[in-house]
Amino acid sequence: MATTDELAMQPIAGRAGRLRLACVIPALDEAGKVGPLIERFPPGVVDEVVVVDDASTDGTFEEATAAGATVLRHARTSGSGAAIRTGIDYVLERDFDLVVIMAGDDQDDPAELPLLLAPMLAGEADVVQGSRRLGGRRTVDMPFYRRVLTKVYSACFRLATRSSITDATNGYRLLRVDVLRDPGIDLHQDWLDAYELEPYVLFRSLKLGYRVREVPIVKRYDHGRGYTKMNPRRDWWGIFGPVVLLGLGLRK
Repeated sequence: MATTDELAMQPIAGRAGRLRLACVIPALDEAGKVGPLIERFPPGVVDEVVVVDDASTDGTFEEATAAGATVLRHARTSGSGAAIRTGIDYVLERDFDLVVIMAGDDQDDPAELPLLLAPMLAGEADVVQGSRRLGGRRTVDMPFYRRVLTKVYSACFRLATRSSITDATNGYRLLRVDVLRDPGIDLHQDWLDAYELEPYVLFRSLKLGYRVREVPIVKRYDHGRGYTKMNPRRDWWGIFGPVVLLGLGLRK
């Protein structure tokens, strides 16, 4: 029998009982980043890369298209949650088996996708979450304030979900598509349009009893090109809101 590491390094196309994998990438004004990100995907691992252009005003659409992605475009900027939802809807309509979500700002490394795939293909997980906390500090040039806030948030998330999640804000995530078909996970709620959708999915997956695993990945912060569009003072509720609302049973 193949080991977990051996499974991870095999192209999906070469496995018995072939699984179809799509990648959803939300992108807003990510020209100069999204193209190089797409080009770094290992061959044969992902069947389709789906970029959701959230009404960018730069060359994001053209760059992602030229790199070979399927590009869906919003007519107006709707938020990262809405962009991810558009991509997930596309994946659900086309009967993929697995979907990986990663940011369009080139923080995540597609070469590490096999690490997320390994526990899924070994039958050990329904959701696999990347973690900057496992295996020591796995970040490059992470700002100090962000390091502190992500630790505080993850502690609150663990308390609310009674889980052992170490990096709840990490957006590099792999899911079985069937998890997203569960009626207990309703992505089409208008309060999930911004940053709320991703913590919502993780929270509900845990509460519904799905097997959630974390694997160590590296996050890179490019200060020269910019590493986030999130404003902590403006957008903090988008991250903390789902934990409070779901934890208190005010939302489902």
